Amino acid sequence: MKNAAAYRLLYTANAVSGFAQGISMLAIPWYFSKMINKPELFGWMYATTTLIMLFWGLYAGSLIDRFSRKHVFLGINVFGAVLLGAVSAYGYSVGDVGEWGAIAVFSGTIFIYNIHYPALYAFGQEITERKYYGRFTSMTEVIGQSTSILSGAAGALLLNGTIDLTIAGKSLPEIQPWALHEIFLADGISYLISIFLIAAIRYIPITERHPETGGLFDRIKSGFAFLKSNPLIFLFGNASFAIFIVLLVTVQQLLPLYTDQHLQSDAGAYALAEFFYSVGAMLAGVVIVKVFEKKGALFGILLLMATTVYIYINSAFTHSVGWYLFLSVLLGLTNAGARVLRTTWIFQHVPNQNIGRVSSVFQTINILFRSLLSGIFALPFFNRDGNVAWSYLICALVVAVFMIPLLKNYKKIKQFSLRKEAEIA
Repeated sequence: MKNAAAYRLLYTANAVSGFAQGISMLAIPWYFSKMINKPELFGWMYATTTLIMLFWGLYAGSLIDRFSRKHVFLGINVFGAVLLGAVSAYGYSVGDVGEWGAIAVFSGTIFIYNIHYPALYAFGQEITERKYYGRFTSMTEVIGQSTSILSGAAGALLLNGTIDLTIAGKSLPEIQPWALHEIFLADGISYLISIFLIAAIRYIPITERHPETGGLFDRIKSGFAFLKSNPLIFLFGNASFAIFIVLLVTVQQLLPLYTDQHLQSDAGAYALAEFFYSVGAMLAGVVIVKVFEKKGALFGILLLMATTVYIYINSAFTHSVGWYLFLSVLLGLTNAGARVLRTTWIFQHVPNQNIGRVSSVFQTINILFRSLLSGIFALPFFNRDGNVAWSYLICALVVAVFMIPLLKNYKKIKQFSLRKEAEIA
């Protein structure tokens, strides 16, 4: 690969910021659900923040296609360092970040998230030879999920503290649970480290693109125009996002309540579910492209979606922590596997010139569905008396419904892909 050094710096920067960020995104939902007992407030905050991101997502896509992707990365890491540093400093000064400090960090992280991954994939496509697309998406998933495994393990310690455990006659050193402002400080420092790593990246573009100089509306409009002229890309890009839609709502909104009320367990089980999810996701990054190399991305995504339906139905009825952790491994595999196959397919069918805006359209539609689900799950019915199981059944139904257009247009999408490959050859 021509830009090997650039990859190493990019992956390292992504892992460093993702480690502490993962701990924060574990800690904040648990803070609202268990520590201050306000899951409904968090649900409404999450739904509102997600809805606001509709407008930001479209704008972010135009920024990705207009400016250097490296500079976009630097900008969002600077924003993250300033936000986390400020909230942490406030927490140290008064002893607690409070509800609004936690909301600010969570909202800011979602703000970053909605430009981070579209920019990452656009940058990756720009510096990667076509024959290595699958390798890039797989490695991105493996490294990202390896980081999540570590942050999940660290999150279990920082939320719960160490348990009384003796190995070979020696007691493990005791770790006290961290306060949110301490976790936010670590996150802020990670953004600073990422800034230096990204600044050091040097690369040679593989694909030619020119800066988009038109007005904001014209740039956004061109992204929609591309998808209008390629309806099968629009259909595939949205329907194949289904697992990711329900997964984000599950992890960021439902899981703390599910762990507390349905499984009747504690922060350790909550963090372990994240940990085991990451194990499955990392496994997907290693094997998924090879497993579906002959059958193709569309077949693989449909199979993974069907498996996800099974996982959510099963989760609604089990009260076993051990079994749920096993299902978390499967969920990690299905979500990450579908994301690797989906991203590789998008790389192969969308020019780098348009990838930021096209991704932002998919992201915006994804946010619409997530906002709808978050609003539904924020209703009092789903937040009391163990009714969170109904949320999991609804998630299963959502994924099943999104499978329908992919199944209905299976042959058309396959033929479209074959034509694209013939044009390139």
